[in-house]
This record gives sequence, structure tokens and C-alpha cells, in this order.
Amino acid sequence: MFGLFSSSSSSPPPTTSTNPPNKAERQACWDSRDTYFTCLTDNGVRLAGEEGKGVCEKEKEVYSRNCGKSWIDYFNKRRALELRQKATFDAASKQRDENPANVGR
Repeated sequence: MFGLFSSSSSSPPPTTSTNPPNKAERQACWDSRDTYFTCLTDNGVRLAGEEGKGVCEKEKEVYSRNCGKSWIDYFNKRRALELRQKATFDAASKQRDENPANVGR
């Protein structure tokens, strides 16, 4: 029989654990994320994945090993959002401070 339900000799898809991470695994993920993000900041890299070859490679490898893909995607997007929000706030503060109408406030 051919089609979607045919049997074949191909190997089954790899299995992944469906168990949520325990407290120690979550802590290891958070610690490796913090170490990786600190490395990015120290090297002037804003977005994860744009650090270039040789920059934060060990930290990124540990982060990738300790955290699930969905967690990594979330943390990376959250970092980008936080940096964008900070830049917007800083620009608004600077504009407010430079506005002559705000002198003495």
C-alpha cells in the first residue's frame, strides 16, 4: 500500500523528552543564558546570533545545550525587545531634556 500510511524501512523520527525541565535544569538554563547575554553585552553585541565567529562561542554552546529551542527563541526575542525599549526610553528622555520648554521642570 502506498501513500501516507504506508510502512517503510526508514527509521522513526527522533524522540524528544516531553517532560518539563526540573528546577535544577531550569536554573542551569537561566545561568547559561545570563552568562551568554553578559558576554554579548561585554562584546557590544545587541542581538543574539549576530556575534560573529569566535565571539561568545563557548557561552552560546552551553546556552544551547542547557535550554530548549523554544526557551532560547523566547529569551533572545525578549532581549531584543528590552534593548529596543531601553533605546526608545533613552531617546525620549534625551529629547525631553533638550526641549527648552522643559527648563526648570
